[in-house]
Amino acid sequence: MKLKSLFGLGIFILSICSLQAQTFVVDGINYKVTLINSHVEVTSSISKYSGNITIPSSITKNSINYTVSGIGANAFSLCTGLTSVVIPNSVRSIENFAFNECSNLTSIILPTSLTNIGENAFYGCTNLTTISIPNSITSIKNNTFYNCTNLVSITLPNSLTNVGQNAFYGCSKITSITLPNTVNTIGSGAFRGCTNLTSFSIPNLVTQINKDVFFQCKNLASISIPNSVISIGESAFYECSSLASVNIP
Repeated sequence: MKLKSLFGLGIFILSICSLQAQTFVVDGINYKVTLINSHVEVTSSISKYSGNITIPSSITKNSINYTVSGIGANAFSLCTGLTSVVIPNSVRSIENFAFNECSNLTSIILPTSLTNIGENAFYGCTNLTTISIPNSITSIKNNTFYNCTNLVSITLPNSLTNVGQNAFYGCSKITSITLPNTVNTIGSGAFRGCTNLTSFSIPNLVTQINKDVFFQCKNLASISIPNSVISIGESAFYECSSLASVNIP
């Protein structure tokens, strides 16, 4: 490769790195420019976010207009003073640990534009009571709602195909949850410790009940297992002390 080409490539790489590193604050919210042209994602703040926050769909900085298209990894992590968040329809992704341990978060509105919710996104949001997942989401990933102990209601979309490991681990207030027939995988420990869950219907596309899936679901009284299931993992129904009967296909 000629020296001139190498020099040009070096300038290009430096410009990309500079773009990625560009961060700024607008109206109290931190943003980072992404690789997508004129797009930014919300990032963490040293002072921690608190109260009620409405994220705008676009911002202007130095006469440049940016679209807010993401909530970055750990953006609101450990923001224990955060109580509610409104996310605009411009946002497509909530990254890993985005709202991790936001223990006083009681309300969050997810946009219909959302296509990704990362692992551990709402881990330990112990005061979150209800949430509706938009139809654009296909996967509830590992630990997404782990230890959301006051979650009583969740609406899942018909687009859903996968429930990850420990996705609802410790959601002890949930009494019922309906998985759409499109779900084909339920990860290990997905509903472990959902002690108030009383009944459950496994979708017809599921072939395996993984280990610990209903571990300590002490009030689970009935469950429907479809003919598609060919194996049941260890401790899948451990300590399900209210379970009176199970029909195994």
